[in-house]
Amino acid sequence: MLRKSIAMILSMGMLATILAGCGSTSAAETSATETQTEEAEAVAEAATEEAKEATSGEAKLYGVTYWCESDFFKTVAYSITTKAAADGAKTVVVDAQQDSTKQIQIIEDFIAQGVDAVFLNPVDRDAITPALQKLNEAGIPVINFDSSVAQLDLVDAYVATDNKQAGVLCAEAMIADLPEGGKIAVLNYPANSACNDREAGFLETIEGKGFEIVTTLDAEGTVEKGQTITSDILQANPDLVAVFGINDQCGMGAFAAITTAGLDVKIYGVDGAPEAKQVISRDDTLYRMTAAQSPIKIGEECYNVAQTILKGEEPEAFQIDVPAFTIDGSNVADYLEGWQ
Repeated sequence: MLRKSIAMILSMGMLATILAGCGSTSAAETSATETQTEEAEAVAEAATEEAKEATSGEAKLYGVTYWCESDFFKTVAYSITTKAAADGAKTVVVDAQQDSTKQIQIIEDFIAQGVDAVFLNPVDRDAITPALQKLNEAGIPVINFDSSVAQLDLVDAYVATDNKQAGVLCAEAMIADLPEGGKIAVLNYPANSACNDREAGFLETIEGKGFEIVTTLDAEGTVEKGQTITSDILQANPDLVAVFGINDQCGMGAFAAITTAGLDVKIYGVDGAPEAKQVISRDDTLYRMTAAQSPIKIGEECYNVAQTILKGEEPEAFQIDVPAFTIDGSNVADYLEGWQ
């Protein structure tokens, strides 16, 4: 769905910001990601000074909002900001802090600021609908990324990892490691469509392979919830052989719980997060693999399709799939620094 009024959208010079995040990993594990963040902050500082010197301008302005602050989403935003800066454009990046009401307000602010396009990763695929309708009424194109909104007819393009494929890769690795099957647990996140796709790909692939899912629980994609839930699961199921986590954050929580319990339970996650790659690189690690995404590539594809739409042209495809790939002990050394 293209909007004919795009060419009439007001261009403004604005502040470009990348919000700093919090993390629990060591400095050695996150040094590459911190470098990326520092570079993005330098871009933001330069834009701030420029904004102070001018009250108006011809530069385009883009709004970026995502469901929670993490290195993954900061890297997507960094990628978009870098591409925009190269074109003399500005970005405003705002973390919705896992609050759908807050995200709607963020988008209303974007509309008031006269952004040329919005790059959106929703907190809640259904709750975001009213904000999408307002963007539609304002004639502002929306590039939905990573996790889809419920009403895709209200966005102009969808850019994401092939999330079902990511789940398939995790299942294939688990089957190879545990050919006899066994009891497993699934840490999911039902409110997130990308995570649902990963879970679907995983479940379809392990069917008939001798695995018994003893429990499926919502870890909300966080380290803290992943650790708490896994601790409870282990107490009830000391004979568990594996855990599938819909992202590396909850997978790292599971890793902490399993390590504390001293059990031999293998872990399979999704993202290719720097901290997960660090533990995958250890000898005889329980964290067997991660189905890696490329937030850098996702950001680039988002920006590129936005430029096509803003020119009034039809994108080659509405949905742009960025392939996932396996990072395990055999190739992790090639990907240890930062995000791929």
